[in-house]
Amino acid sequence: MTPSTPESLLFQRGDRYQHHRPDYPTELFDWLAQRTPSRQRALDMGCGSGQACRALESIFNEVLGADISVAQLRAAPAGNTGYLAARADSLPLPAASLDLITVAQALHWFALPAFFHEAGRVLREGGLLAIISYGLCSVRGLEGLVERFHDDTLRPWWPAARWLVVDGYKSIDLPWPEYTEQPAIVLRRQWHWRDMAGYLDTWSALVKARAHGQDPLAAFLPELQRHWGDREREVSWPLRLRCCARPAGAPA
Repeated sequence: MTPSTPESLLFQRGDRYQHHRPDYPTELFDWLAQRTPSRQRALDMGCGSGQACRALESIFNEVLGADISVAQLRAAPAGNTGYLAARADSLPLPAASLDLITVAQALHWFALPAFFHEAGRVLREGGLLAIISYGLCSVRGLEGLVERFHDDTLRPWWPAARWLVVDGYKSIDLPWPEYTEQPAIVLRRQWHWRDMAGYLDTWSALVKARAHGQDPLAAFLPELQRHWGDREREVSWPLRLRCCARPAGAPA
């Protein structure tokens, strides 16, 4: 994969992710930590520029973030997280060394089931694997506007795996029995239309479209600004979680 391919460009958007993607609420990671064997070490796999890592730092003694994109890792802010350039199916970690693995908005990029096998190796007995996603946002008072841009305008440019995210990864079989209880969490932000424009610019469909000489976002921005107006609006994403624990005796 060369730096000029659309696929490689997908993983070079660290600054945009850092500034325009919503952060994850601490209450989500508190909920997970209450169910882990201990709070010694957590890994966020596919960490990007470290959004989930920052929330984990206040809960676990040691936090690691791993991603194949060095550009994303370089955009992560200074903190207590240790960052690794690593593949999801080949982690440079000892067996049974983690209490929690989180995967936030990234599972569709991993080689499955190889990643699940590796998770079984590095998790302690009872350690959690948490798949986190937030799907498509909604703007209060402008219901349908961003959704149509996502579903219709960008449909030819989305990778097929995008629809796994939108569906909350429901069609993927987890390696161990799944928790049926779920925390009810909604991400909410008060945004100006420029904030929304920055967020839309992180979408992978636009990377592919621009690599083919098209820029659907540039055509959409005047419509977004006209409908949004010079004000802040509430943007919300329903948070989705799929979670399972490595059972005693599971193969490592």
